[in-house]
This record gives sequence, C-alpha cells and structure tokens, in this order.
Amino acid sequence: MKKIYTVLFLFVCVVILQSGVKSVSNSFAPPTGYTGATGSYCLDCHGGFPLNNAGGNVTVTGLPSGGYTPNAAYNLSLQINHSAVNRRKWGFAMIAVNSSGASVGTFLSTNANAAITGSELRHNNAVSTANANTYTYNNLKWTAPATASGNVTFYYTGNAANGSGSGNDYIYAGSTVITLPIDLKEFKASTDNNNVVLKWQTASEINSNYFDVERSDDGQFFFSISKVIASGNSSLPVSYSFIDKKVSNNESQTFYRLKLVDKDGSFKYSNHLSVKPIIAGITIKNIYPTIIKTNDQIKVEILSNKATTMNIAVIDESGRKLQLLSTNLISGNNLIKFVPKSNNTRGMLFIQFSTTNFQQTKSLILQ
Repeated sequence: MKKIYTVLFLFVCVVILQSGVKSVSNSFAPPTGYTGATGSYCLDCHGGFPLNNAGGNVTVTGLPSGGYTPNAAYNLSLQINHSAVNRRKWGFAMIAVNSSGASVGTFLSTNANAAITGSELRHNNAVSTANANTYTYNNLKWTAPATASGNVTFYYTGNAANGSGSGNDYIYAGSTVITLPIDLKEFKASTDNNNVVLKWQTASEINSNYFDVERSDDGQFFFSISKVIASGNSSLPVSYSFIDKKVSNNESQTFYRLKLVDKDGSFKYSNHLSVKPIIAGITIKNIYPTIIKTNDQIKVEILSNKATTMNIAVIDESGRKLQLLSTNLISGNNLIKFVPKSNNTRGMLFIQFSTTNFQQTKSLILQ
C-alpha cells in the first residue's frame, strides 16, 4: 500500500512539474492557435479560472473604424487588465481573419517583447513586472491587404499571470469585427451616343447607404454628379447603373469613380474609369489666365453648335458655390469674360460650365 501511495505522489508531482515547465516555456514563445479564432484559448496551460473572469479584460486600440483602407498601416496597442494588483507576467496573442477563417493582412512589431509566428502576432518573452493590474503592449502594427477582401475579424487573448509558472493565471479574450460598407465586385463605363453609361455590381453589402457618382475632366479633381441609393444589406450580388447625360466634350478623356458610403458615414472609393465620349455640341476651347489674383478677369472661349443658355458656377475646394452666372451662347464661337468671386480664398478654384445636356469643370489657381 505504501508503494502505491508513493507512486501516486510521484505521478502528481510530475504532472505539476510538467504543467509548470510548459507554462514557463510558453512565456517565451506561446504555441499558435490559441487566439480564440477557432474557439481555443490558453486555458490548458494557464487554467484554474474561467475565461474572462469578472473584473478583467483585454482591449485593442488603433484598429480601423468603419472599414479599412487597402494597404493602409494601422498602429495598435493591446492592453491586458486584471481586477487586482497581483499579476507579475503578461502575454498575448492576436490574429486577423476573413469570413472563411483565412488570415488577412500583415502584422508587424517593433516591440522587443512581441513577434510574428506564422499569421499570428504574439508575445516573445512575456513581460515581467512588479505586482500590477494592467500592462500594455505598444508598437504593434497591422497592414491591410492590397485589395478589399470583405469583413475582417481580429481575435486576441491576454494572459495576466502570477509569474510563478504554477498555471495560477487569468486568460482574457476579445474580438473586433471590421466591416466594409460595400464589397464592390465590378465597375464599368461605356458610351451610348452622347451619353456615358456606368454599371457596377456589389458582391455583398452591410449597412450600405448610397453611392456618390463622381466625375473629373482631368483625372485629379472629382465632383459629385449624382447619388444612387444602395440596397442596405445583401449577401447576394446587386447591380446598379447610372447614365451621365451631361458629358463634357473633352478633347482627351472623362474620368469617373464611385464613393461607397456606409450608414455610419464611413466610405471608400472605387478605382477610376476613363472614357472618351464622341459628342457634338459645346466645346470649352480655352480658358485664360489659369493663375489669377483676386478681382482678375478671366476669358473663356466656347464653341457651340447652337444658340443656348449656359450656367457658370464658381466653386471652392470644399465644394461650396461662391458665384452663379448665366450667359447666352450663339451658334459658333463665343468669348465670355467675367471676374470669379473668391471670398478672398487662396488655392484652387473650379469653374463649372453647364447647359441642359452638357457639363464641364475647369480649374484655376488663385494666388
């Protein structure tokens, strides 16, 4: 009987020792797969207390809000909080995945106590402190993928350990979902007589609000020409279209893009498209000078195929209309002279010319 008790005692000692050794070794480089992304946490080695025990948590600041921008880098901090000032060692793990569970984006760290293993960012030699109830890992970074790939979920865990290697530790876990307002599948432009037809399709939408259709005559400065209401929420493809009936008689190209706006105000832009409409009607042949001072007069040469009324709007960089004029064009060549109103604003001014079936915008620099 004495031998049996001795064997049992030795067995218990070995289990406790192995648990302690495993816990201590994991403080240097924890195993992967315990971020919570697959439902697994660090409780095997750091057990004794329930997950997310009352009074503690783990939080991440710096994550993108209202969607993410492709290729953008986000500086992150992960903070572990505990209910009492009795923790002496701190560890963490984090991963970013898409709806299929595949890792998304790239982690980077300039923190000496953090490193990337596979697709996870986690502690590398967990930080030791005097008795404390909180610790923050700074200098962490996540770079979004080059192209939008749907929603991204960040899973993260934090370990508030007692530093003894006994496994008498607390594990806290959390997650954050970054939703894209609209997942744009395609965007196309074509000409139809004097019009430009824009067509686009979304692969999915979450709380989408509207599409702002924007146009540019130089590929740099875009103006809103229409808003198209979005479906709101859809897991299926949705198709949209818009016909631009006020196309500029541009000598080169006309440019279009979409501003995809979510209900919370977040937005992203589509790629640019360019087309060359073949139209007859009005041509803005020349505008001079293009660098002006307050109260300078500008001259605009306009060719029209018929007599018509043209509206001229002066717009500042914020999109605010400063001046609205109207002039009558004759069939043939026209020379229009006027002094743009600037409200003493320096920088870019935009002159927008429009008729019932024409619109074009030119830019000036106000010194």
